[in-house]
Amino acid sequence: MSTKGSLTDVSLPEIFQLIEKGNKTGLLKLRAFSEGRTTSIVFYIWVYQGGIVAAASRLDQQGLVSLIAKHQGVRNRIVAELAQSCPLDQPLGLCLKNRFVLDTKQLKRLFQLQVLKKVCALFEFKDGQFEFDQSVSIPTREMTGLSVPLTVLNQYCLLKVPSEELSMVTRP
Repeated sequence: MSTKGSLTDVSLPEIFQLIEKGNKTGLLKLRAFSEGRTTSIVFYIWVYQGGIVAAASRLDQQGLVSLIAKHQGVRNRIVAELAQSCPLDQPLGLCLKNRFVLDTKQLKRLFQLQVLKKVCALFEFKDGQFEFDQSVSIPTREMTGLSVPLTVLNQYCLLKVPSEELSMVTRP
């Protein structure tokens, strides 16, 4: 089932509330337009049982690999090879943590960079389209293994709650 709409009719915080209250799982695709720009940005947010588990600006399942390479000082190719050895049913971040490639602090930092910072930036957009599709599977290659409830994300983004105060949950 897919739900579509306009950000001028329903704000991003309202969309997040509906997804969390319904305990939904799926992909929220946003196509947002900034003032004065003729082009749009497309962003993908994956949720699992009402909590955000991953976010990316692309669908090639290489976003988290690139982020790990950039922030851990490791070449993309090496991270990609490590990722290939991880089971497809396990979040990439947790797999790399279990193999002592990442520690808990690094995992939280990656989640903050991949999800929190990027999704909060989307709150600035008032014009655009959204589509929530519950039939899409969640790509484990984009998952750190952490999750945060969408209403908590709303507070973090709107009220500027420090990320240290967020209750991140590890997702299998």
